[in-house]
Amino acid sequence: MEIRMNKILVRGYLAATLCIAGTSAQTNVITVHDLVATHQITPFMTGACIEDVNHEIYGGLYSQMVFGESFQEPAMSQLQNFTAYGGNWGVANGVLNAAGTNGPKIVLDASSCADCEASVEINLGANAGPSGLLLHVTNPGLGPDRFFGYEVSLGANLVRIGKHENNYTLLRDIAYTVPTGQWVALRATITGATITVFVNGANVGSYTDANPLPAGSIGLRAWLDGTTNFRAMSVNTNGTLRNIAFTPTGGSVSGMWNALQRGTATGTYGMNTQAPFKGSQSQNIAFTGGNGEIGIENQGLNRQGMSFVANQPYEGYVWVRAAQATDITMALEQADGSAIYGEVTVRTTSTAWARLDFTLTPTATVFPGRFTIKLKQPGTVVIGHAFLQPGAWGRYQGLPVRKDVVDALVAQRLTVMRYGGSMVNHGAYRWKNMIGPRDQRPMTDGHWYPYSSNGWAIFDFLDLTEKMGILGIPDVNSFETAQDMADFIEYVNGAATTPWGARRAADGHPAPYNLRYLEIGNEEAVNAAFANRFQAIATAIWAKDPNIILVVGDFGYDNVINDPNNFTGSWSGITSLAGQKQILDLARANNREVWFDIHINTNAPPDPTNIPAVISFSDQLGNISPGARYKLVCFELNTFSSHSVARALANADAINALERIGDRLAMVCSANCLQVDGQNDNGWDQGLVFMNPQSVWAQPPYYVTQMASAHYLPSCLTTAVTGNPGNLFNITATKNSTGNQIVLKVVNGSSQAASYRLAFDGFIPAGSPLSITTLTGAPTAVNTAANPNLITPSLNNTTAVANQSFTFPANSYTVLHYASVTNIRMAKKNRASVARISSLISNRNVKGQTV
Repeated sequence: MEIRMNKILVRGYLAATLCIAGTSAQTNVITVHDLVATHQITPFMTGACIEDVNHEIYGGLYSQMVFGESFQEPAMSQLQNFTAYGGNWGVANGVLNAAGTNGPKIVLDASSCADCEASVEINLGANAGPSGLLLHVTNPGLGPDRFFGYEVSLGANLVRIGKHENNYTLLRDIAYTVPTGQWVALRATITGATITVFVNGANVGSYTDANPLPAGSIGLRAWLDGTTNFRAMSVNTNGTLRNIAFTPTGGSVSGMWNALQRGTATGTYGMNTQAPFKGSQSQNIAFTGGNGEIGIENQGLNRQGMSFVANQPYEGYVWVRAAQATDITMALEQADGSAIYGEVTVRTTSTAWARLDFTLTPTATVFPGRFTIKLKQPGTVVIGHAFLQPGAWGRYQGLPVRKDVVDALVAQRLTVMRYGGSMVNHGAYRWKNMIGPRDQRPMTDGHWYPYSSNGWAIFDFLDLTEKMGILGIPDVNSFETAQDMADFIEYVNGAATTPWGARRAADGHPAPYNLRYLEIGNEEAVNAAFANRFQAIATAIWAKDPNIILVVGDFGYDNVINDPNNFTGSWSGITSLAGQKQILDLARANNREVWFDIHINTNAPPDPTNIPAVISFSDQLGNISPGARYKLVCFELNTFSSHSVARALANADAINALERIGDRLAMVCSANCLQVDGQNDNGWDQGLVFMNPQSVWAQPPYYVTQMASAHYLPSCLTTAVTGNPGNLFNITATKNSTGNQIVLKVVNGSSQAASYRLAFDGFIPAGSPLSITTLTGAPTAVNTAANPNLITPSLNNTTAVANQSFTFPANSYTVLHYASVTNIRMAKKNRASVARISSLISNRNVKGQTV
């Protein structure tokens, strides 16, 4: 018996989509054409993209617990009962003056009000922007929009009501002439969800928020270039009036640290700019009199609090100098200073910078906690850098990364990670700033955070992926020089006898990394200027190592490209593939292969909608440079603000669709790999793994990657679907090389369950083991710290039967894995089996097939 295809089905995404999109009234059937595979699928379709955004590194993966480690954040005057976030704040005769750009703010400590009234008198400078009160403040941090709360501001010609949720939403502007250079009384009340504003005692307007924020503290905010003065601040909560004084505590402290004082001790703080350890400044602390302690404290990323585990060692060091021998005490404490859980004292005897190492073991498990550096007797020290991390017990295989975070990545079954993104586009992102001892790497003005210490970067990433046993692909700035990139290749892949290979060995990695893939740029406009930069870099790299495959940091395309010289829909704005042609011609002339990184949006089904555009882009690359060797990769499946079930289903849609487009696509990674809970400050609220200082948990898209990876089979099959619910139903089928396993990955993105009978051309599923893994939930559902397992996959191991029907739940991703299945070709040895199989297939009446 021979089974032959009557008609060759179009391979890839378009064929599957057309089959799925039919409106036939026949019985709901999924037919898997399992005898002939259309193409091979790489195992690298289940990756993640990690970059220094939303604190994936600092405060996240990196084991460094101190945030603001090098004291480069702007110095802030310390006010009693307030915490400052940016700007320069000073007090004279009870008047608080604020200056600085980027929206500096101060927030009242240990205060919370629901229905309350806040007031302050404001004197706006001539060039000051809207400045005023903050209400219901929670989760504040350094940055103009890093907090949750309401803002009620006065400008020269308006009263403004706005809302911050780690972003800014204008709620209402009220036209009102506010004099500058004069004191103006501003009062705001919150009753339920309604904010009412009074200026000089007059009611000027209100706003009712349909989605009100919870109770929180109050604060002040100043804007833009002019100086703004404040006085006579008060808060009235439940009829209790509290007048709030502006009282300085003596000097200034770098922005991510706070002053500490105990007992009757007196002291001063200031920023030392004379020969700082790093960057532009270091922190000065002086104990001047009395008894007790004077020092500084750090509560980790944006003061979210540190987590300490009882009886486990924490190791660290500080770089200090002092004019004379001085004892310095480091401690682990409760965040509010009410308890001390471990202390160690070291002595500095050097007027030059000296590193002092220490170990601290807390006596209790603590969260939130803080790390303190303090003096207990008269003396003055300058502190240049501070480091604290868990001992080996809390780190992954001795690396400077959190063990619990990496354990989650390993459990996700990632096959590839890309280290890159917008961070590489900053002019200061240069690989030579990322080598050597992490405490001595130079400061850079980073893309996502302007005070980067380069403590964890490209080669730390390669160390991690090497230990994890997965493929790691770094990304570099496209403005690196050709010589620097030649040095880079020698550093990562050169023998230890070469100059840069010797430097790598001295940095702790004697053997070459054997890097094979490297991305140049991120989300670039691939025009002539970029192509010229790429050509210079590529020529230098291939001269050093001709086996390197370079990846072009291209962008995205929405519209099908019919003319490579005239099209629309490019995310970067290019209208021609002339830059891509120059790169492909270069690769062909050098007998090299190049890849192009195309980013895809995955918000909710039916996303992604631009797969036809991606296919056309690939086709046109072949047309514009015949004979050139190339592939596509997608290093960022992206969404702007979701890590929900809907986003998970869109990711599953993308993986399915990209597996079906053939071997033209080599890899897929989802962004963002990681996210620190509550610290999203730019809209990219899309982490696969969430964490806080205490714990790590997975989001729904994480499980899509895990499920697809766990059930990877290399050969792609075509399917036909009748009676389908439309373009929210998406299926990809694969099999293994021996033909005795088959996997169906099914996305039902609709709000209705869908029931289908499964039919196969050659498989006999009856009696074979069948695992059914399903991820489902409300489209908006996410996992939280309080409920980290709300959305997780369910597993059902069963035995398959012939003509089996399945109901795919609404809003679900289901993986059916048949194992040890009998195949027609295997059964040909048994004539009786052949006859039975022939009968089964004839009865199915599969369109487009003959037996």
